[in-house]
Amino acid sequence: MPVAGLDEWVARLLAESLSAWRVAGAVRRDARGALLVMVAGKELRITRAAPGLPFRWMVDDGERARTASSVTGLLRHVRTVVDPAYRQVRLRIAPLPLALP
Repeated sequence: MPVAGLDEWVARLLAESLSAWRVAGAVRRDARGALLVMVAGKELRITRAAPGLPFRWMVDDGERARTASSVTGLLRHVRTVVDPAYRQVRLRIAPLPLALP
């Protein structure tokens, strides 16, 4: 998929994610092409962190800018800001010691 088409898919994914999270909001583009996610008076500005690379975004909430290097990272940053009830769950996978018979 061309990189230019990816932005439209991400905008659609963000809009559907807001719906799935039961968060009232909207996703639109500004004049420069950045994605704006608006929820309850908050506005997130999502831009490409590295032009030409498909999975690098900057998420700016006006107070802090964060980078996201994957779609899941982008969704995690957005949900953390727009959904106050969201609690991140960290998963750590580690080897267990070998059990002796």
